[in-house]
Amino acid sequence: MNMALRIFLLPLLSGTLYWLSSPAGSFPLAVWCCLVPLGFSLSRTSPGKGLAAGFVYGFLIWLVSVWWLKISLSHMAGLPPWQAWCGVILFCAFYALPYALWGWLAGRFRLLESHTGTWFAAATLVVIRTWYPHVFPGSEAHNLYVLPLFLQVLDLGGAPLLLFFIYLVNLQIVRIFTARRSASSPLPALLTIAAAFVFLAAYGGYRLQTLHAQMETAAPGRQMTVISIQPNIPIGREYREDVPPADRGNDVHTALAMSAEAARLHPAAELIVWPENPSFYDCHSEVRRDIFPLARQTCKAVMLPCTSVSADKGKSARYQSVHVIGKDGPMGGEYRKLILMPFGEYLPLEKQFPFLRKIFPGVMNYEAANRGEALYDFGRNRRLYPALCYESIFTGHSRRFVEQGGNVLINMIDDAWYGKSPASLIHMSLALFRTVEYRIPFVAVNNAGVGLFVQPTGEIVPGSRTPLFQKAATAHRLYIPPERSPYARWGDAFLYGLTALFILGLVGLCLSRYSVRAKGISKNDFMTKQSP
Repeated sequence: MNMALRIFLLPLLSGTLYWLSSPAGSFPLAVWCCLVPLGFSLSRTSPGKGLAAGFVYGFLIWLVSVWWLKISLSHMAGLPPWQAWCGVILFCAFYALPYALWGWLAGRFRLLESHTGTWFAAATLVVIRTWYPHVFPGSEAHNLYVLPLFLQVLDLGGAPLLLFFIYLVNLQIVRIFTARRSASSPLPALLTIAAAFVFLAAYGGYRLQTLHAQMETAAPGRQMTVISIQPNIPIGREYREDVPPADRGNDVHTALAMSAEAARLHPAAELIVWPENPSFYDCHSEVRRDIFPLARQTCKAVMLPCTSVSADKGKSARYQSVHVIGKDGPMGGEYRKLILMPFGEYLPLEKQFPFLRKIFPGVMNYEAANRGEALYDFGRNRRLYPALCYESIFTGHSRRFVEQGGNVLINMIDDAWYGKSPASLIHMSLALFRTVEYRIPFVAVNNAGVGLFVQPTGEIVPGSRTPLFQKAATAHRLYIPPERSPYARWGDAFLYGLTALFILGLVGLCLSRYSVRAKGISKNDFMTKQSP
């Protein structure tokens, strides 16, 4: 096969299919075939070409997924546009490396040239892709966020399990078309695909039906109505054109007025939630001035992010915090953000290399807390836990609270930093997985959209999604299941098992290769016959 076709054109076609399946492309079913062109390029290829093809695909899918980082690097970190683009390119190149390694292994051991090889190849990509350190732990699996039927397996093995099904189906499609080259039957591949979809549909249908029945008969203590306030407060002159003229003067008083009106329209609601405020909002003086009267006036609790300052070893440290204020005063303790956004909320390695501040002058200087165990108890076994900004996309963040009894996730965000881009929707697609993984409802409250309510089935509540750069106040009732999921109890058992199989399989392949060489069999004969 022509080198350009293998290394560039087929990976480019895979990248295009990935884009179609992404939130930006709005055709999620394409994820079930997005790896097929790449698989053709890796079939009967050399390790070097496999590495190059994998890298091209990985680079492309990250580029179409996070190009909007250029916006925040320019406006938030203070980089010139060309430097911001360089940062995005380096980011994409770094996160393309797992696919490059996988392509190299596929070429080295001819993984796509046997039925068992495709199974091992799917497991290999899941393991490499998942264990690789990520700032944004997104993957092909998250493109299915609008199809709850496929998401239900998340409560068994989390994102790695769904990702394994996606990779397996893709590679079995490749095997159907390449089986004849090795005088094999495509029937095992067809049966594997059928079995995968039957399992996903059967389990998904069963879990959805069960949860829907529970929701229909749920007692009041298993439900909660929340008000979401989206005030569309402008964050700076750079984003002025994104904000409608009527909203360019919005500020905290806008949020206060919207909260009072929403509380009047939704008397059954128990909680009002504010998003992240783009300006410094003091957790003590301003919260006491504004939020205490609001809670008393509405007779509802108010959850909001704010900025707290405290002395740490003689130095003043700033924290992004969360407070809940009831009509009788504060409820629970202060939550301080645990996971900060690099190059946005803090500058990595600044203490070791102070000159970085001159390169990234706009980066904020918040501190990450070393504790964040804050649950807000609303009675009748309803315990809310917070996530600020992109903390919600990390399953480990939710696990620490779920293990303490948390069963409602409230995510407070300001995605206006990324302008009119798919960033906010991608953020939601990653965070939504927490609902099924732990069987908890989820509320995303955004300063300028996208905000939404999600049931523990992974289904977005109709009418709850708010648009970008518009004011909105919505209220919806959420169901809180009495029990958490198997994944909440077992953790990443599936991933650990898959990792063990990958290590054993890789050792076996290496030993087989060494044994073949020791017996004097030619490299070409070995590569033709080899399968894991």
